[in-house]
Amino acid sequence: MKLALLSLPINGYFELPAFNHHTVWRGIKAVAVVSVLYVLPGSASAVVVYDAGALDFESSGQSMWASGDAFRKEESFFLGTQWSNRTATLGGIAGSARVMITPHIPATYSPYVPAVTSSYWEPRVYNLFTDKWVGCGCTKTTTITPAIPSRQLTPEFAATYADTRTGAQLDVNSSGKVGLEFGYTIDSGSVDSSVGFSALAELPEAINASEFFSLNAGSLLDSGTIDTQSPKIEAYISSIMELSGSVKATACATLFGCRSSTTALPGIDMDQRVLSIDPDGVKILDGALAGGEPLAVLALNNQSITLEGGVSVGPPPVAGFKLAGPGGVTLASTMPPTPAVTIDMAKISIQAPDIATSGTKSGAGLIASGGRDDLLSVQLDLDGMASIMAGLPPAGLNTTLLDAHGLKIEGKLDIIDVDAGPVLGITQDFELTPTLMVDLAFNNPIKIAGMSGLQSSWTGVWDDLPDLALLETTTFTPTFWLDAMLENEFGLDLGLVGTLDFFKLSATASAGGIDFLNFGVASLNQILGFGNTLFETDKLALSVFAGEFALGGFNRVLGNPFTLSLGSTFISTRNAGRSGGTVPEPGTLWGLVLGLIALSVAQRRKGTSVSRACLH
Repeated sequence: MKLALLSLPINGYFELPAFNHHTVWRGIKAVAVVSVLYVLPGSASAVVVYDAGALDFESSGQSMWASGDAFRKEESFFLGTQWSNRTATLGGIAGSARVMITPHIPATYSPYVPAVTSSYWEPRVYNLFTDKWVGCGCTKTTTITPAIPSRQLTPEFAATYADTRTGAQLDVNSSGKVGLEFGYTIDSGSVDSSVGFSALAELPEAINASEFFSLNAGSLLDSGTIDTQSPKIEAYISSIMELSGSVKATACATLFGCRSSTTALPGIDMDQRVLSIDPDGVKILDGALAGGEPLAVLALNNQSITLEGGVSVGPPPVAGFKLAGPGGVTLASTMPPTPAVTIDMAKISIQAPDIATSGTKSGAGLIASGGRDDLLSVQLDLDGMASIMAGLPPAGLNTTLLDAHGLKIEGKLDIIDVDAGPVLGITQDFELTPTLMVDLAFNNPIKIAGMSGLQSSWTGVWDDLPDLALLETTTFTPTFWLDAMLENEFGLDLGLVGTLDFFKLSATASAGGIDFLNFGVASLNQILGFGNTLFETDKLALSVFAGEFALGGFNRVLGNPFTLSLGSTFISTRNAGRSGGTVPEPGTLWGLVLGLIALSVAQRRKGTSVSRACLH
């Protein structure tokens, strides 16, 4: 008979382990420690540590401004035609695969001829010489012509068939979808979060009826994430063309049958954005160019006004100033619309913020995230101002080849470009504080400290479980949920930023404010992998809105139930994914003997692998 030893895992509950040498060795040491604790004077009473199991909570699509769901809507509509497994046939095949050429001819048999018989009377006569009667005195039948049976005169001939199909045929099978797809996405500002908790308690092993005891419950925030998206609107129009199919060719010749061959047609799978709108702007044929770039962009975000000073090529040369608005469109100019050379002096940029934050557990009981984006920046081109105002040699030039009737073609080159100015930004910071709550149900009514009468359930903070008293053996079934508070702080920040670039080059061509050629800014800093920040001061933070509210949408989790018994009988727990264990209260003598035996075995087996423990 095998003896199963009790083990005490790290999470504190008892269980009957599967037999292997590691488990048995841990079990021997655990029993030794527990047994000695029972008999040592002044040792603490042993308890069973209850683990509620994995408590994972998730919430998505909640508003970042107040309790409730965020307004999220995403739809798409298709305008066009689509079909599946349609077949078109060219040519034709006449005849049939099985045509009777000669019919079936059965065998021919001669007719049956019956036998011919005759009847006569045979008298009965007495023969005097022999003294006997001769003859029967009756009618007899005799055969005149015997019967002639039927027989085959001609043989049987089976029917014959032939394949008479002839001709050629093409079967074109196709499936497809052709048309336009319209879609949009609206997000009013949303929060997605996940929280992982551990819930523990100490289950006493000796309970007296109607005597209050504490479970010493506690919880620990193991993990957490929070992801937010500021208000955002996107829309698009896509051209859809999906084609697939095959061609089956069939040729037939009389008496020779048919032969077929099937070939797949080249497929087309095109989903091209014709027009799309997002916080960056209106994009035409987005992704049509190499690198996924759009063919043209009308900026809605990052709008800017640029002040330039320069001189037209002439004749005669005219010095003046030029104010360029969004998309490079000239708003005002004191120079004629002819090729000119200019120097940047200042630039004001306005941007629609798009803040997406992501954070994880930060400190005890707290999950935090934050982010910012520029709203307004004013950048003075210091080297350009020095050239215009102080007469220093220019460190960079802008060449405008064409600036008339909404058309503009220009290129920029800065040997040294120094910009500095204030930047106003928008900030958002989030703090999620979850509290583990429980609905604790009892299969038998119990007493709860501070409450009158018997209770069949209790709801509150897991860490604040009140003292309890049992009247009989009771099973506790916990259902966990979250009371989560989200703090959203929305504000502005203001700071000074300076940048320094070497050999900065760009070129643009636009019509009506839409860029159809945009060679992005490239500089030596980028090529060498250096940053261009010259200085950046600490930002002055200004709070605009701060609110705290309950974040909902979290699921509920059923924890592992546990049972408490009166007296010194049994305490049992059941943990998810593990077999339950039952632990009796050992007597002092039994504990001493078992402890000594276990310690003796442990000393002998120290350093040796134990494969099994058996008692015969």
